[in-house]
Amino acid sequence: MIGLDQQFYRIKDKMKPQWWCAFWGCVIAGFVMHMYPMTHHFLTYDSMWNQYSPQDMITSGRQFLTYACGISSFYDLPWLNGVLAIFYLAITSALLVEAFEMKDKVFATLTGVLTATFPALVSTFCYAYTIDGYMLAVLCSVAAYTVTRKYKWGFLPGILFVGVSLGIYQAYYSFTILLCILGLLSDILSEKKGKELVLPAFRFLGMGIGGYLFYFVTLKVMLAVKETGLSGYQGTDRILSMPLSELPKGIYMAVRMFGSFLLRANVLTGNIFMKISLVVLIAAAVGLYVALFIKAKAYKDVMKIIMTLLLLPLIPIGSTIVCVMAPDAFFHLLMRYPWVLFFIYVLVLAGEVQKVITKKKIADMLLWMVTAATVVMAFCFVVNGNIAYFNMNERYEKSFAYALRIADRLEAQPDYKMGDKVAVLGGFPKEEYYPSTDITRDVLKDYFGAGGDLVMNSTDKYATFMERYLNVTIVQASPQESDILILSPEFEEMPVFPKEGSIRKVEDIWIIKING
Repeated sequence: MIGLDQQFYRIKDKMKPQWWCAFWGCVIAGFVMHMYPMTHHFLTYDSMWNQYSPQDMITSGRQFLTYACGISSFYDLPWLNGVLAIFYLAITSALLVEAFEMKDKVFATLTGVLTATFPALVSTFCYAYTIDGYMLAVLCSVAAYTVTRKYKWGFLPGILFVGVSLGIYQAYYSFTILLCILGLLSDILSEKKGKELVLPAFRFLGMGIGGYLFYFVTLKVMLAVKETGLSGYQGTDRILSMPLSELPKGIYMAVRMFGSFLLRANVLTGNIFMKISLVVLIAAAVGLYVALFIKAKAYKDVMKIIMTLLLLPLIPIGSTIVCVMAPDAFFHLLMRYPWVLFFIYVLVLAGEVQKVITKKKIADMLLWMVTAATVVMAFCFVVNGNIAYFNMNERYEKSFAYALRIADRLEAQPDYKMGDKVAVLGGFPKEEYYPSTDITRDVLKDYFGAGGDLVMNSTDKYATFMERYLNVTIVQASPQESDILILSPEFEEMPVFPKEGSIRKVEDIWIIKING
């Protein structure tokens, strides 16, 4: 009988060295990039009331999120959640190396590094209470493509993987779609022809459509069992019925969001080094693809030309599929994670450089340029990510101090007693009295969830923050009561905090006027 240790080494020996390079590249880069939020408890608007939450987000169309997050318990555990997230990403990077059939160990390592450092993860780590569940969704989306690609009947388990990924977080559907597009574009550069070229496309379609149907049916059943419906948040009500009349608008918004991220957002072009590196990588990708296309004589194959003309326009649509389904949704950085595949695909193309450049010195120079540009981009991702985490720490400290001042002033009111209703009105503090001290604004303007001075701007957020972090309990006035008070002459006459009279009792409700 073979012992467990021998079985382990047998499994280990079957694993390709490129897989290990990607895995450990992701693990090391992941800890370098995200150790700060993993060892602290930073806050966003949402995380304040998610210290313990079952993540039952079925009304947002995420019926499997509670099970994905339940692996690490329903507590907000930044370290454990972060470790699991990096572990899932490390497996994901190894799957990507296998899916793209990478041979170069350096490029495999860089694949792991990019997987762990792409800026969208910064926004995701802002919500550490759910980071592990979301990264499990990414793993499932990549696994769906990989098994469909590698095995004849792999689209069947692929359907399950896609459905589960969608049921955790819908935006990662783009991950699978984009992988399929890039995989088919690679096939065009190969010697595949006719049936061998087209069959993978049909398997991908079967996996993608079948996965969505699996997601659709399970969501409908689970909504019926729980006797609830979709909230409509971020267009989730369109999951079950999207008006076809809005499809042109959705496609327009998808293309627009794709272009704006590349040309306007500072996430990929935050400094001169990133701009130069991005230009180098884009030029290398376009040049290599065209050269490989010509080398493969794909221009002589009508099927390959048709597939190319169909696939290229699908790239912006597939990478922002959420906009197609919900044109009015707020498409933020957290949803941009599939973009990491573009950077990885440059490495895939660079791995084929010797097919089109026979002179070793020129080929080596191009490889070094691509490698250097990728390393620079990854390093800048790490720097900007840690700037974001730095600001989140500063934001927590400022929020704590500000909330403590408000709580102290409220409790000092002679007539105030525990149980009185309180309405904190006005949003953020008035700049005249509390000027912004945020020194990271230029860097973080497109980093969703990480910027700003405070994490409170309404009564419920102040109340939750005070309860969780000051051990001060205040009873919130209802939203309807707050709306009435904002329109009252008493509120109009009050000065803003911290002036004398900025805390006042009106009709048995204590008003704290933060701003006008």
